[in-house]
Amino acid sequence: MIETTSIRDDQGGLLVSTAQVATRSSASYAGLLAELLGRKVPVEPLPGGYRLDFGIGEGLLNFGPESLSLLVTADDGASLSNLRDALAVHLERLGHRDNLRVVWR
Repeated sequence: MIETTSIRDDQGGLLVSTAQVATRSSASYAGLLAELLGRKVPVEPLPGGYRLDFGIGEGLLNFGPESLSLLVTADDGASLSNLRDALAVHLERLGHRDNLRVVWR
């Protein structure tokens, strides 16, 4: 089951899911993931990370010294699930040698 947080604003609800992936190579993995997904979706470099616009929602990659933070937002549960799956599958493939695992909250 997908655990999500509902954030309400003036325009309705927004579903949010986050994950922290422990790695000392977070900047490298964020860059690789942004480069890979940037072939299909617009990617905006940000200080300390990247924003990915999937059309059905958004993904934020924020790198720190000990972990890579992932945040996904979407208007509905199906879109949120699709975005979570896409980010997790690609990141875990890129980080298979370091046994990276994405656990969403």
